Amino acid sequence: MHMPRTLVRIIVVFLVTFLLQSTARAGDSRLSAPLLAKPPGGERWFGIFMGGERTGFGRQVITAVDDGYEMTVEGSVRMVVLGFSREAASREVYRVGRDLALRSFRVEQVLDGTPQRLEGETTPSGVKVWLERGGSRREKLLKTKGAVYPPPALNLYPLMKGAVAGRRYKVTMLDVEGVSLKSVAITVQGADTAAGGIQAVHMVNDLYPMVDNEVWVDRDGNTLRESVRDGLVETVAEDGDAGRRFLAEATLSRRDMILDFSLVRLNPPLERVRALKSLVINLEGIPREMSLPDGGGQSVRRLGDGRVQVTVEPVVPSATAGGDSAPAVDAAALAPWLAPTDLLPADHPEIVATARRVIGDEASARGRLAKLVTWVSSYVKDSVTDAPSPLDTLASRTGNCQSHARLFVSLARAAGIPARFVSGLVALDGKGLLYHSWAEVLVDGAWQQVDPTFDQVPADASHVKLVEGESPDRLAVIAAVVGRIRARVVEMK
Repeated sequence: MHMPRTLVRIIVVFLVTFLLQSTARAGDSRLSAPLLAKPPGGERWFGIFMGGERTGFGRQVITAVDDGYEMTVEGSVRMVVLGFSREAASREVYRVGRDLALRSFRVEQVLDGTPQRLEGETTPSGVKVWLERGGSRREKLLKTKGAVYPPPALNLYPLMKGAVAGRRYKVTMLDVEGVSLKSVAITVQGADTAAGGIQAVHMVNDLYPMVDNEVWVDRDGNTLRESVRDGLVETVAEDGDAGRRFLAEATLSRRDMILDFSLVRLNPPLERVRALKSLVINLEGIPREMSLPDGGGQSVRRLGDGRVQVTVEPVVPSATAGGDSAPAVDAAALAPWLAPTDLLPADHPEIVATARRVIGDEASARGRLAKLVTWVSSYVKDSVTDAPSPLDTLASRTGNCQSHARLFVSLARAAGIPARFVSGLVALDGKGLLYHSWAEVLVDGAWQQVDPTFDQVPADASHVKLVEGESPDRLAVIAAVVGRIRARVVEMK
């Protein structure tokens, strides 16, 4: 069995966290788990918890079919996190062989009221996928030659191989959230005793970047508990009556559970931050394996005591933007920052038409950039709800900072302006640093930070970039540092 990974991944990506204490004991290297011949059949229920508060549920059913099994996973979560409101429900059905290798699947999701459907099958060339969203249907081939496993097989695979203590098992997993294939390593820690005295196999996988995902499974293959980053998010097996009672509840709490936990406090706090021209800040709590990106006016250096010093001096577009003095840039190197992606549909006719309408007859690169930033800032009304895609943002005219940034980057790429989605910390007057998303664009041969939420070209110097990229894996990196970063301002102007 496994927890509803699509739902939990949404929580991790959007930093749903209260640091909880682990309730299981440390693993024992001695392990004598019998080889699992088949997955456990029947129905299992799970509760999803954040900060000790119930916020979601999951249900899984495994049934035997001809030459294999059908695995059904469904669930729902509802939360408000860091000002981002997320509601998600999903139903995933996988057909697998007796070895649990994927054969076919269909996934139905509703993210913040927007439905989408994913279905596919394995072929000799890889996994063929059809994605339906916003009235359009798109086909995609995820190329691979080896076996691919669905998320529900992740916790079962080591047991079906014997679950040798200390051994590392690698599988290629279908990532339905990212519509991609993901290599996942699972290490068997050893035997353990879970809550209630149940003998369990303790495993750790690298499903989330730089964040441990611990799993406890009984000897029959039933998942008992999963814990992300020492209890950042917990999924716990429960009896069916408890799951059904939760499912019958009409509403869940909407309070923001981690604003205080995630806030990076500054003493004294910064004031008039939107006018900040330069900032030098020391950060503690950044893992050594986490490399902060340079560029866009940001430079980073590691200090000897484990701290990271970040200097932000926004690059100001020159008045000759688009002129003959702009440095030449290798077109091939820019291709990734102009290409459409699943989350940045820069080639969609509606995005292209909107970009042309907003830019009009503006000829200069600086002028086109300013028009797009201002238009997104004024067109999209601030909301705690994150729209699933830029097309949804266009339709609803509401969204949070991520909605603003994804729409802007899509429009910029459609207009021929290289752009990328970035996330990190930004200062709010008198409050310290909070998590935020914005964008970087290439103008005059240099990357420049712009903020389509605050209508800033360039963005003010309080924007401290932690990651580049819009994919779930890139955003999940932030989960490794939420609640752990400490900051001290060294210099500001």
